[in-house]
Amino acid sequence: MSILWVLPETLETEPLVADLKDSFFVESEPVARSTKTWFDTFDWRLYKNNFYLYADEEAWHLFRGKPDIEAASHPLDDKIRRVFAWDFSTGRFRLLIEPVIEMRSLMPLVTLESSTICLRILNKDDKTVAFVFLAEHVLREIRGVYSSVKLQCVRGYERQFRKMTRFFSQYGITEQTSVQYPFEEGIKAGGRKPLDYSSRFMIRLKPEMSARQAMVLVYRELLEAMLKNESGVIEDIDSEFLHDFRVAIRRTRSGLGQIKNVLPAEITENAKKDFAWLGSITGPTRDLDVYLFYEQNYRARLPERLQEGLDTFFADLRLKRKDKQEKLVAQLKSQQYREIIAGWQGYLNGDAGKESTINADRPIIEPVREIIYRTYRKIMKDGTAITPSSPDDNLHRLRIQCKKLRYILEFFTSLFPENDMKRVIKHLKRLQNNLGDFNDLSVQQEMLRNYLADIKPSSRKNQELSVSLGGLLTNLYHEQHRMRDAFASRFSEFSASKNAILYTTLFYKKVRIKPLQGSMGPK
Repeated sequence: MSILWVLPETLETEPLVADLKDSFFVESEPVARSTKTWFDTFDWRLYKNNFYLYADEEAWHLFRGKPDIEAASHPLDDKIRRVFAWDFSTGRFRLLIEPVIEMRSLMPLVTLESSTICLRILNKDDKTVAFVFLAEHVLREIRGVYSSVKLQCVRGYERQFRKMTRFFSQYGITEQTSVQYPFEEGIKAGGRKPLDYSSRFMIRLKPEMSARQAMVLVYRELLEAMLKNESGVIEDIDSEFLHDFRVAIRRTRSGLGQIKNVLPAEITENAKKDFAWLGSITGPTRDLDVYLFYEQNYRARLPERLQEGLDTFFADLRLKRKDKQEKLVAQLKSQQYREIIAGWQGYLNGDAGKESTINADRPIIEPVREIIYRTYRKIMKDGTAITPSSPDDNLHRLRIQCKKLRYILEFFTSLFPENDMKRVIKHLKRLQNNLGDFNDLSVQQEMLRNYLADIKPSSRKNQELSVSLGGLLTNLYHEQHRMRDAFASRFSEFSASKNAILYTTLFYKKVRIKPLQGSMGPK
């Protein structure tokens, strides 16, 4: 049993220690100095799963649930700025964090430097009945100083523990706190708060908002997501910064393309061009990130004797990725990029809302229902027409339609019943997963074929590489066909009558277009 208090700022510790020694039998131990640094991912994956992680001079310490009970630890080989799950050796520690943080980097958030005096409280028989840890702490990020006292009971001496508690209360020491107090205070002082960033799009809109008001809020939220990830992209902290940066770009482009006649035509067209450029400069690095992420997956697809042949391939991808990343950073620091961001931000925070357009003043609920239901009908029509003999391009076009629908559903989830929207998105996501996997496998095969065509079989290493890539291509080809075969089942789930009724109920209202032939919509 223990209690941790934060000392009042006006309380001087030297008189407190002197009074403690006058009131109890006390033995002092030498001052101990320590440094703790708390870590999490940028999007708080540990915190969301009730984990706390810090590193001191000796080890990584992982806590789950109760913050004073250690779940696992790992020796600290070196103080490094950031670290990934795969940098830890196999064991309980890695087993706990790897499925939580996945590909994200652990980043230092708060560093605490502490000087602690341990006082042992003795009884008349010189037996230790309690420990008092009096500490002064410095939060390195802000040079903020505070003091704390921790009282720890020795089993069997609870009466003395209560007596000690009363002693401290006489000095106004009553504000109990958590061992995570420095983490929470340091985060707050650094201008952040737990769960202040998520890759999920979450914005509250009201049905009576004008389309212009709603879309300006949507675009502001997306721009903020870009800006939050910008430094992580430039510093190349982990691949998810660029992923989230690109998702915000794609969502913005989707909004500009689908929610029409809300912003002035000139503003919309210029923004489309600007965000198309942003998509083009971020694409090459992201593509290579994806291929490198598949490294273990690719190796596992081949017999062990062929896996070594991929070493050259992935070493080459890393070199290409380094080159593309350097070019991307240069573009993100360019005048053109700064002007695009400043211009878009200035418009959204200033002039947006003054111009009159066809849909600008309509309640947002009206065009949203029209767009969602129209896009759903097109997916139903085109998906129903796909047969086992249909060209692959038909599935690729359907994937793009599904992506557009997904973005619109996520933009405007708050306008409709939450549980219904969860069901709608769940069914769409399952279909998207199938179409996305099919497309990814197609893109990967094309990349590998192009790479293979450039290999000159002049050395044994290149011959081994060619054989390995040939085997990988065969494996990916067969999996793509399995994805193709599974499409009919996935689309059948999506087009089921229950889902059709849900779309009709949520989005058909006041939409003056005919329902699909044979659908469950009203006639």
